[in-house]
Amino acid sequence: MMVKQQAEKGMTNEGVAVQVCGLIKTYPSTYTLGCSCVCCCCCLKVKRTAPYHAVKGLWLNLAKGQLFCLLGPNGAGKTTTISCLTGITPITGGDALVYGHSVASSVGMAKIRRLIGVCPQFDILWDALTGQEHLELFANIKGLPPSEIKSVAAKSLSEGKLKTATNVRVGNYSGGMKRHLSVAIALIGDPRLVFLDEPTTGMDPITRRHVWDIIEDAKKGRAIVLTTHSMEEADILGDRIAIMAKGKLRCIGTSIHLKSRFGAGYVCNINFSTTNGEPQTEPVKFFFYNHLDLKPTEESKTFLTFIIPHNKEPLLARFFAELQEREYEFGISDIQMGLTTLEEVFLNIAKQAELESSSAAQENLVVLHLTSGTSIQVSMGVRFVGIPGTESAEHPKGLMVEVFWKTDDAGTLCISHHSPEAPIPPNVELIKNESLIGDMPVGFTIDPNQILNANGR
Repeated sequence: MMVKQQAEKGMTNEGVAVQVCGLIKTYPSTYTLGCSCVCCCCCLKVKRTAPYHAVKGLWLNLAKGQLFCLLGPNGAGKTTTISCLTGITPITGGDALVYGHSVASSVGMAKIRRLIGVCPQFDILWDALTGQEHLELFANIKGLPPSEIKSVAAKSLSEGKLKTATNVRVGNYSGGMKRHLSVAIALIGDPRLVFLDEPTTGMDPITRRHVWDIIEDAKKGRAIVLTTHSMEEADILGDRIAIMAKGKLRCIGTSIHLKSRFGAGYVCNINFSTTNGEPQTEPVKFFFYNHLDLKPTEESKTFLTFIIPHNKEPLLARFFAELQEREYEFGISDIQMGLTTLEEVFLNIAKQAELESSSAAQENLVVLHLTSGTSIQVSMGVRFVGIPGTESAEHPKGLMVEVFWKTDDAGTLCISHHSPEAPIPPNVELIKNESLIGDMPVGFTIDPNQILNANGR
């Protein structure tokens, strides 16, 4: 929202390399001819597909000197966004300013191309040319002085650990070597903005780590946009991370911010010592259940793993103080605590986007059996649900639960479990459904953002 307000007021920021202002990309309807009868001698029928909205009003700023990591499932709109910003695909609506030049203008786009380097998702290489010849070719295209081209190309090959393959034809390169060369091509000529679309695909772990070092060094003095399916890569390299799904920007922030706001909570690993006999896992499981109403998500003879929701935070200081006091009694050797992973955040965001785009998420109801013994019906995929009939003087808005979902073997969405009942914050608005399906009431839908804001997340 801040980016939109700045754009509407005509405000500029010297620290911003790219300002994306309501970018829209829609692919038009297509028409196909088909026969509507069995004889195939007449009756041709024109079939029209609906327009495909690949990017739906994207607003964001990309800062200079930072690596911006763009995540999203296949079809989220990541590559389309890069294609629009680099001039490969014309935009449908909105605009984007790259160092002050508009991508909607042919004059602006000509200036932008002088400032950028691109590593596309699929390598644009020629099997008959060597690595040296590729770099010299692209150095010429980028307008480097002829006297510097050979030395710049040789330096790029050396930094990319491709020196031994300098005069080898690219047709004999491995997949990882080709990606390495594509990254080197993107960085040649010292561009002020670099787009890297899944640059480490097909690389072995050692080569991938080396490319990470190259990318980390390259962001000094320039802006880099990176797309990847590796959560580890995003976590290590990304100064800011954004997640797209279904053509929309769903969240943006640092890795820690996304984990704390959109993750399930904290991961607690309890390791047990085996030197004093059999580990005492059962007493620890009872201790967690008795104090936090939690059961382990993973367990073995020597460790237990618990996911602790954010709403348990007020209890944790006293809880862990007592747990540490009883470490010897329980035979605990180690307690580890950390935020949930970026991968979990990614999966949660992608799943929520899928639910929002499905009409079934609006119409279908499933039964939620509460631990209190009552049952209510809830909209499929809803996260926070108010429980009808729980209003009281102490809790005027009533009680609610957080519902966790999973898919069964057939791919159908079903309820996994729900959180303990908790009071609905007083400033939260409820979407009430007074109808009854059979004799079972329907739960009130609560906007997740209201709950997260109420809890200060």
